[in-house]
Amino acid sequence: MKRIQRLAGLLGLCLAMAGPVLAQKRDVPSPLFKAASRPTVAGDGYMVAGDFWNTVKPMNTVTDNGVEDPNRDMGALHWITLGPDGTNWLEPNGIWPGGYDLTSNWRDGTRLVFPVFEADGWPTPILRADDATPDDRYMFAYYTPNVPGAGDPARNYRREARFTDETRTHLVYEAGWPTTAGIDFKLRAHQYTINEQNLNDFVVLEISMTNTGVVDANGDGTPELTGHAIDAVAAAAWMIPSISVRITQTAGRSNRFGAGRTMGYLVPAVADDPPMFVWYANVPPSRTDGRTTPAPGTRLIGVNDGRILEGYTDVWNAVMWLGAKQGAIDDNNLAALAGAPDKRTLFGTHPVGVGSEAGWYTSATNQDPSLFNLNRADLAFYSATATWYADYGKRTTFDNNNRAPNPNLFSGGTPGDVTTFGQAAPGVRPDGDYKHASVDVSPTAIEQPIWEDRLNPQAASGNFYGGTGFTQEYTFGQDVNHGVGPFALEVGESMTLVFVMTGGFRWEGVADAAKAARWAWERGWNVRDVLPVPPAPEIRVESTTDGTALIRWTDVSDIDPDVDGYKIWRAAQFQRESWFPSQEEGANGFALVDNYHRLHEPGGSIKQFADKGNPYFDAFAEFAGDTQNFYQPAEWGPYQLIARIPVSEVSQYNDATGGYDYSYEDTEAITGFTYWYYVSAYKEGSFTGPLGAVPVNHIESSNFNRNGRNSRDVPDGQIGLFAPWIDTYPFAIRAADYPAPGTQNRKNIGGPFTVTPPVAPVDQVAQLITVTPNPYKITGLNDERDNPSSHSIDFLNLPESYTLTILDVSGQIIFQTTVEGATDGKYTWDMFSKDGVEVASGLYIYHVSYDNGNREAVGHFAILR
Repeated sequence: MKRIQRLAGLLGLCLAMAGPVLAQKRDVPSPLFKAASRPTVAGDGYMVAGDFWNTVKPMNTVTDNGVEDPNRDMGALHWITLGPDGTNWLEPNGIWPGGYDLTSNWRDGTRLVFPVFEADGWPTPILRADDATPDDRYMFAYYTPNVPGAGDPARNYRREARFTDETRTHLVYEAGWPTTAGIDFKLRAHQYTINEQNLNDFVVLEISMTNTGVVDANGDGTPELTGHAIDAVAAAAWMIPSISVRITQTAGRSNRFGAGRTMGYLVPAVADDPPMFVWYANVPPSRTDGRTTPAPGTRLIGVNDGRILEGYTDVWNAVMWLGAKQGAIDDNNLAALAGAPDKRTLFGTHPVGVGSEAGWYTSATNQDPSLFNLNRADLAFYSATATWYADYGKRTTFDNNNRAPNPNLFSGGTPGDVTTFGQAAPGVRPDGDYKHASVDVSPTAIEQPIWEDRLNPQAASGNFYGGTGFTQEYTFGQDVNHGVGPFALEVGESMTLVFVMTGGFRWEGVADAAKAARWAWERGWNVRDVLPVPPAPEIRVESTTDGTALIRWTDVSDIDPDVDGYKIWRAAQFQRESWFPSQEEGANGFALVDNYHRLHEPGGSIKQFADKGNPYFDAFAEFAGDTQNFYQPAEWGPYQLIARIPVSEVSQYNDATGGYDYSYEDTEAITGFTYWYYVSAYKEGSFTGPLGAVPVNHIESSNFNRNGRNSRDVPDGQIGLFAPWIDTYPFAIRAADYPAPGTQNRKNIGGPFTVTPPVAPVDQVAQLITVTPNPYKITGLNDERDNPSSHSIDFLNLPESYTLTILDVSGQIIFQTTVEGATDGKYTWDMFSKDGVEVASGLYIYHVSYDNGNREAVGHFAILR
């Protein structure tokens, strides 16, 4: 104690001992901030292998999926969810790019419901989600644990997301369940790791429905009807586009509202682009009151984090119904439906429309909550089939509802009974819904500006309210949905709906992703026959005894003998850059995500492959100080190419340590700094993808394996074949389920890697010990503004066992800890006192006692808040 008490008097000495200023983010959080959570839900689909992360929860995942279903206590559910369960932010929810900590979707996710119509009325009582439903002709296809077939594992199952083979290019998730309507569902979700032409920017759901004819309307296990044909079934996708929610280090949320939450259905001016339901970050809504155009200099487009104006990110989300086929998913054949006939609607049309009729036969309603209700089967059916009526939401209010047959298509029929409408007139666009409102109702249906030329050709002449479809500012509590149907199903008949959700940079990103999804679907999901991307190696990143980074990887030529070499990529967190430096320089950040891998020579610039930022963005003056319009590379990228190793040279890197085959030392890595690395395998030649010819002469595996990311519990040197989701996000290092240091899953989650020095020899500690950063500055390159866990200081080159004491200049002990048997020479302090209080700006003294108290080292550091 006497030794500690005299330390304040050593302040002058400490000032003369200032060490070098190094910087970087911590990777071990304080236990004070561990957040309660729950582990991965067994059997759910974690689609996190590409650049668009989402979770698939089928109807038979009740415990963590039925939060708002009034029948959840009996284990019943009537929707599929893309995203979390409605109570938390613990699982992926339409995040793009993968690993970025901001989502454009609320925690309820995107939900798909399946209302079913029976012209003569269903047997009562009906298992309802809402007792106010007035019409017994409508009910939801409901899963219950008692419904016939629920005990049959061939009909009721969930299979963990897995790769189709060792190339790890195609991830699939499967589930199946019976329902009260007598419809057996099979679900298969698809995702690709291939970062070429947007193939890794979507999740596709194939949803098969087979009519067993056995109806158990109340779900009690006793059928009321057998041999029953389905008069009409439809599907509706319900969404909550929040635009700006930060996922925190505890896997919680921090609202970053402020950007315009524009949503709507848009029909592009470019013939090859698909019409889709979209949501994106627009200018703040106060700037567009009365459909005004924001003045030059205030066009703050694409800033998803609208609260602190983080920077120009311009992330879009979009959904669409790709189509419907006759037949069902085959458990043993992914390509079973390739080339199958289309399933026609009840009215004889194509299920969704193709070519010049693309999207015609789907439905989209505006936000009036009286038009749709997630728990009302009748309203869900009307909304899903709205386009076929004379007017269902076409005039924006329910008061104008007219469910008579659309006179443009039908010559007669009973209002509200779709089985009486007959066959639709061919080649005539239905117009009973709101999706073409700018044409069918008024150009003022474009309520929020459209800044994309591919959607609004009039933007070039200054009219940002042009375009076809509708746009609105989303408000919480309103119901957004996009539907398809109706379809009839005879007993024993099967059909398969195909639904895609995408994320990307600007409209181009989501449009090209949707085109890539269609291309893959039409090929029966076999994309490697024309785009044979090589396997991603299994990798490990570790610190060397020299304080550098060593990247190990496996040889994948035994999986694909046509590999031509390997490339080493690095994202260095300290390399801070502007999202959008200027209109002349173009966009950085997310503009680089889709194409940076086309760089093939180390030392070149990935910026030559950047997508273009929005040319109408001009609000540069609104960004101020050190905390706006800057990003630091992280697991999403951008990555820089630091080495390319042809197979003719790879033997120079032979290293069979730990089950790996090769290793590369990054001698430029700096002790105490944080990095993400990955190794790609590449092939050279000419290739073609969903958008045409690949514009460079090589293709390669993606950053899926960054920092050793792999399936749960898979040992070093082995390729895991299941989804690389380990309870929480790789960046959520304060979450309760984050893997512990030293465990295999800490590596497999692909979290941040900080170059760490080895344990220092006892006789060298006093000379080597370093504090970094020093001084600590909250806006320094070591600090991520949205990452509380980076607010930390590292002590480097520590011995194996020691006591660290931190004091203020008055000699008061602020923090103290004792470490025994350390495996490396680093200790990270989160700048919280022993009493759990965040310490203030000032000068502090540290004292390290080691060698059984026989030696000591003393120094100082500063904190600038």
